[in-house]
Amino acid sequence: MLKFGENNLEYNFLFLVYLLVSGQELIRRHRKSQQCLPVLQIFLDNIILISAEDNNLRLDRVIRARLPALKQGQLEKFVRQGKIRLDTKKVKAGTRVHSGQQIELKFDIYSFLLDKVGIKTQVNERINLVSERRKALRLIESWKVEETPEWLAINKPSGIAVQGGTSTKNHIDRILKEAFGDERPRLVHRIDKDTSGVLLLAKSEKSARYLTRYFREQTIEKTYLAFCIGKTKKSGKISEPIIKSMLKRKERMAVDRNKGLAAISLFERLYYGKGISMVCLRPLTGRTHQLRVHMEYFGTPILGDGKYAGRKAHPDSEFSRKMHLHSHFLSLPDGHLIMAKVPEHMQLAANIIGAIIPQKQSVFS
Repeated sequence: MLKFGENNLEYNFLFLVYLLVSGQELIRRHRKSQQCLPVLQIFLDNIILISAEDNNLRLDRVIRARLPALKQGQLEKFVRQGKIRLDTKKVKAGTRVHSGQQIELKFDIYSFLLDKVGIKTQVNERINLVSERRKALRLIESWKVEETPEWLAINKPSGIAVQGGTSTKNHIDRILKEAFGDERPRLVHRIDKDTSGVLLLAKSEKSARYLTRYFREQTIEKTYLAFCIGKTKKSGKISEPIIKSMLKRKERMAVDRNKGLAAISLFERLYYGKGISMVCLRPLTGRTHQLRVHMEYFGTPILGDGKYAGRKAHPDSEFSRKMHLHSHFLSLPDGHLIMAKVPEHMQLAANIIGAIIPQKQSVFS
């Protein structure tokens, strides 16, 4: 426990630093008590009130008695700069002071003192950590769709990756770590960076195990909503194998009936207008970019998908250039249905073509 008292300046200074780190509410509490120290008053009011004991002493001596960390050279510099004044007037370091006068300190005492004890960086880092945690918690809360003791479902925005990589610094897993630390909800599946929608997170090791198994065994049904360029068939099943390929030194997925891995998708057109189809899609396998590759392969690429459709991805300036693919529903094995609201750019697309966003999951006949 820190000692403090008017005749123990070193402890006074340490106690001040303790209070600075602990918060101003604690300072106010001590200010009201009889143990309020002159050094605390300096911090709170940026003034030193000259007492009878200080009468006729040099200004620099009075200040150094209260702030021993303030070296003489720095003190004289502050005096020359007008950052230390006596009764609002510029004076010299050797000026004699008298009872009842006030020394005004017009520099950042907080930063200066923390610098002197070598903990300013640590304090600022701590403040930044707290700030980042609050920001991350607000983000997660704004994305939250539904929560149970076992899992948390969020509506992932388009444009943010689920996990990081060499050049990916901002991603869902990092935000979760900032918000919850090492006890953060666990990822049990993924959706593409530019795809929005339901992302399910496990809140315990046990739930992570069974949810991961459900996704692997395809017992969780995923239904996507997409806006595709052109008129798709009314409904159907796409069964075209997919393989990773390189095109112009860029990695992408492509249909390859000889070497590709099995990839199966169901689709149902819900509406067509202004050259755009609003389509429900359900992947029965989990290949990378499966839905995007399948829709492009059949000549109806997803609106905004520049990676696979190139210039065709943006047929009209009315529509956003963002990807128009959204993980709309997740159906759990027990029949529980999770729905994520579509992003603004997809609602805008629906308005433009005159479609109504579905509120029920497609049956896929």
